[in-house]
Amino acid sequence: MRIDFLGTGAGNFRGSRRQPSSALVDSLLLDCGAGATGRLYDTGRFDRVDAVLISHLHADHVAGLFDFLMHTLISGRRRPLTLVSPPGLGPILRTVFEAKGTVVDPAHLYPFRVIEGRDIDVTIGRWRIRSYEMDHTVVNLGYLLSDDGTSVFYSGDTREPSAARGLAADYVIHEATFAETDASHAREFGHSTGRQAAETAVAMKARALWITHLGDRPGSDSEISAEARRVFPDARVVDDGTRIDI
Repeated sequence: MRIDFLGTGAGNFRGSRRQPSSALVDSLLLDCGAGATGRLYDTGRFDRVDAVLISHLHADHVAGLFDFLMHTLISGRRRPLTLVSPPGLGPILRTVFEAKGTVVDPAHLYPFRVIEGRDIDVTIGRWRIRSYEMDHTVVNLGYLLSDDGTSVFYSGDTREPSAARGLAADYVIHEATFAETDASHAREFGHSTGRQAAETAVAMKARALWITHLGDRPGSDSEISAEARRVFPDARVVDDGTRIDI
């Protein structure tokens, strides 16, 4: 299994050091923030994507999807592509297609499907994908990916405690937009702290925790890392371009 972190910044991040949320787990693209298409080309893995799993419809998690779809047409894609999302993506896509925002509807050129819902259970390639509704300011789906005894959980944006703490996963990709010093802001805006992400990894009996969706407050990265590692020593704050091979 290979994981490429394409964008690790929260919606409030300013500057180029972190792009908006997106990560590629083998052939599954988890969220598609602005700039994800370029990062996929940089890693040589644009053509590896079999599915895009959208956690929720906030712009920092979905704005790059339309560029991605355009490039599937430019690159002459013929392989099937599946989009998985909470309810609401379909009407957005129809508006883009009708406005010729991707020139043509991708379904005219290759097998293309959209799966929307709150309780999703689908197999794509070698991965079984199950969704779990989390606790955010809008409907947000966490995704549990399972393959031959290995599992990865992706939180999207969430307050903790969440539905994740009743699950088990070998590896956890979890947001931590704030450090504990800003815990009240995390609660208000539907996000987690580093300590809370680590507590979730412990509850899930994870082997490793990768923390993403970092906010822009100076110094918060080191605070988030330190507080997470006090609870879960195998926690790691990841950066754009971090690659994990397992």
